[in-house]
Formats: sequence, C-alpha cells, structure tokens
Amino acid sequence: MLFQPFTLALLATLASTSPVSPRQSSGPGTTLQPGWYWIRAVAAPNFHKYLQTKPAGGAAVLESYKTAGQYNVRNGQLVANTGDGNAPLYLHVERPAGDLASPPRTLATSFNATENPFGSFAFQGDALVWSVPGLDRQNNAAWLVCRGQALFVNTGAYGYQTPSGCSDQTIHYYNDAHANE
Repeated sequence: MLFQPFTLALLATLASTSPVSPRQSSGPGTTLQPGWYWIRAVAAPNFHKYLQTKPAGGAAVLESYKTAGQYNVRNGQLVANTGDGNAPLYLHVERPAGDLASPPRTLATSFNATENPFGSFAFQGDALVWSVPGLDRQNNAAWLVCRGQALFVNTGAYGYQTPSGCSDQTIHYYNDAHANE
C-alpha cells in the first residue's frame, strides 16, 4: 500500500511535533464523565494506548492513558468530549481522491470542530468501526497505527500487506472510571 500525499504530509508533521502536554483543567479530566468512553487498543504493540488528539483539534493518535480523551458515537459521528462549556471535536477521515474501489489505501484521521462529512462511525460490540457507502472493507474495525502513533483507517485486509512502519489494530471502548495501562 502506498501512502497518499496528504498522508505523507501528516506523518511528517506528526514526527516533528512535541509530546502531548498534560490535560488542562478545562478538559473532561482523568475521571470518565457520564455518557462517555475511553477508546483504546487491545493488542501489541499498542496495548492500552488510548485515542486522543495531538495537538487539540489535530491528528488522531494512540498514546498514553495519562492523556486519554473521552468519546462517544452520536448520529454516526465520533465526538470528543472537550469539557463543560467547550465545543466538541469530531473525528474526520481523509477523503481519498479518485475511485473508492481502487487498491487498498490508508486514510488519515484527525479531529476538527466540524462534523465529519465522509463516512460514519459506530460501535460494533465494543469495537469502533467506520464505514462509507461505495467502499467495501473486509473489516470495518480495521485500523492502522503508524509513525508518530498516528491513527489511520485500514481499507485493506487486517494483518495483510501492512504498510512499513505501521501496525494493524482494532480499537475498543472502555468504561472504567479511570484510564489505565
């Protein structure tokens, strides 16, 4: 699989960013708020790495439980809890140029203040899935974690022809009061 130009630019940006700073008091905090979930990976090499945005309103990454975000799926949107009185963020999936049925590709993800216009999210059991009409995926719960811990939709087969520098992953909600390792 080849990375798309947008994806390469995003990876270059992620590789040059500084680590996530600790949560500020204006965010949802380190105790899970009612109606929200932690979202984390459950397999090596990203076991118990949690979904978050780096920087706020930027790339979606899997990082430490200490900086985990809180999320829920509402009306097909993956919504990030940004704290009381703050506007939510929405997980966006990169819209590829050209035909959706072309060879498998990675689709970058990032958070934005506007709703995601491409595809929809859902929980299937406890797994986070993404789908869009016109793109038949073997596994709607297939994700990739690549350089800089960046999260991508995997449109190919899970565990097959994984791009260099990436690992196949599924991500799942977790609803304990506190994120943990």
